[in-house]
Amino acid sequence: MHMSRFITVPLAVLWFAIAGKALLAWLFGVSMEFPIIGDPPMETAFGAAAAAITIGVSMLHIVTVWLLRRNWLGETLFVSSYIGIIGAGLGYGFWWMSESTGVIGHAFFIGMLLVCGLVMAGFKSGLLFATERTRMRSMGANQTGSDVQADVARATHPKTSFKDIFGNSDIKVRLKDAAEAIVAPRTEGKQIRNGILLSGEPGNGKTVFAEALAGELKLPFLQLSYSDVASQWVGEKTSRINAAFAQARRQQPCVLFIDEVDSFLESRDSGRNDGTKEDRDVVNALLTLMVDIRKEKVILIAATNHIDRLDGAGIREGRFDFKVEITPPDREARVGLLTHGLKTQLPTFNVDAAVVEAVARRWNGFSVKRILAVTEELPSYLARETKTTIAYEDFMGALRMLQGRKGSTPENVKPIAELVLSPATREMLDLIVGRMADPEHTESHGGTLPTGVLFFGPPGTGKTATAKALAKEIDWAFLPATGADLARDPKALEKLYAKAKELRPCVIFVDEADELLKSRDYSPNTESTNKLLTLMDGVNDRVKDVVWVAATNNPEQIDAALLRGGRFTEKVLFERPSAEGLAAYLEGWFTSRKVALESGLTSASVAEMVGSESIANAEALVQAALNRAISRRSAPVVVTRADVEQAMRMVL
Repeated sequence: MHMSRFITVPLAVLWFAIAGKALLAWLFGVSMEFPIIGDPPMETAFGAAAAAITIGVSMLHIVTVWLLRRNWLGETLFVSSYIGIIGAGLGYGFWWMSESTGVIGHAFFIGMLLVCGLVMAGFKSGLLFATERTRMRSMGANQTGSDVQADVARATHPKTSFKDIFGNSDIKVRLKDAAEAIVAPRTEGKQIRNGILLSGEPGNGKTVFAEALAGELKLPFLQLSYSDVASQWVGEKTSRINAAFAQARRQQPCVLFIDEVDSFLESRDSGRNDGTKEDRDVVNALLTLMVDIRKEKVILIAATNHIDRLDGAGIREGRFDFKVEITPPDREARVGLLTHGLKTQLPTFNVDAAVVEAVARRWNGFSVKRILAVTEELPSYLARETKTTIAYEDFMGALRMLQGRKGSTPENVKPIAELVLSPATREMLDLIVGRMADPEHTESHGGTLPTGVLFFGPPGTGKTATAKALAKEIDWAFLPATGADLARDPKALEKLYAKAKELRPCVIFVDEADELLKSRDYSPNTESTNKLLTLMDGVNDRVKDVVWVAATNNPEQIDAALLRGGRFTEKVLFERPSAEGLAAYLEGWFTSRKVALESGLTSASVAEMVGSESIANAEALVQAALNRAISRRSAPVVVTRADVEQAMRMVL
């Protein structure tokens, strides 16, 4: 509890008592005699009017702040002290003119003036009571009349510039050109340009680029985020945004940076119903301020991860004349980040520059945060693996530890060697596996990794099992999806691809991909097909180590654009197994389950009975035969020819 409560409450009560008695004396002729003080000459009309105004304003203030649920006690004490100074001054003046005597009376009024003055000074500094008024002052407010303008934005003088940012020279040139166009001398009749909107995926340094631009221009940097303006009071948010722009005007020339501007400038046409009137007021106020600030020497920069969520009026020319996408770091930047991270985290290790270059080549599309996070994870990884040198595999291992997951590869997946495949299918798979198992070796010798692989053939020939076995063989993450789900929702396709980029190296497996891959001449899902083409080609640069594998039973229906080079270039035909291959598969199946066959019944004869059915149908058939044998509840369990024949009637 602040000491002001013990000081101002008694003073306010005493002053109200004096003022009240003065009012009564004037109205009813009641004596004003006070112990010690005597009889102050306040029974005049002027004194009574002053007393009435004092009491009325004070009570009105108490009721008002109580209704508004403000800090009424602190505010009332503030006003009481203010009125106490006025009242004590008036009372002392009347007392002096009455030529009254008494040291105690003089001491009372002089003391009241001094104490109230000290209390007011305490309130103004915010030391005695943390009212909203004093809190705003403690933030640097400048009060003019009833308006309170606070230094809401965080002001700094950046010590970094573009030379401290690795690579990304194109972005630097674009930003500097935009800034120079904004600060260029203004000529009559020439349209003023301002507003730089930075967009892109999170973690790529939008704030760093904005601050470095301010450092490059040697200008103060004012940063504003949603947390700086958030308030529980209605209207306060808009007021603080106004205050931030006013602060920028006072400190011009400067850079005003609005971080996560989508929190302020959300589209009014988004269809959401949970927006409040104040949210709309914030948008309207910001739109106006963005236009007005163009008259000043203030470079306005804003950053967003979701440019599609911004209000259309906010991102048009006339508010943001320059739009710059902050893309993931380029190769030069990745090398610089890796080198810097290694020097910081592992200063005693010597890492071959060729290894760093190899890692940088593979990690295109990774954010700045992700690359630095891997270097931070490396010391722990090397300690766990008891390694004293750093190789390419260690970077990949640290990346896996940082990711904390490897997709959703099911357990108990058969290796490719145990799958029943035709010689041609197996040879094609071996070629793919050999390159994907060591991407760096492949590309360093002029080879390429597939962007997409198409598995096609009759149903039940092992396409899904092979895709899982492929990911397990090369130790890549595995993300499964169905073509029907992705065809219906292009956003799901984007989310799947974004997840794959984070988990890479990664295999995206699209099972039953017919709806997604179907020719756009006949498909109702052309938007999803177009999105897939865009993702496979890469928006800016094709991301490495993400491979699409699609399975289909109808390759003739696939859109021709998807089969061109650089997309689903490599195609693997899955055929029904030969009699020998099927017999070998069934032999292994019976052996693994320790199933006995009746005399005269062999795996080869069962395969002959199955005929040219797929592996999936053959497995379902022998499982049904085994179930029938088990149902006889005899030991040992023996599968008979009759069991197989009955299973054929059930399954086929």
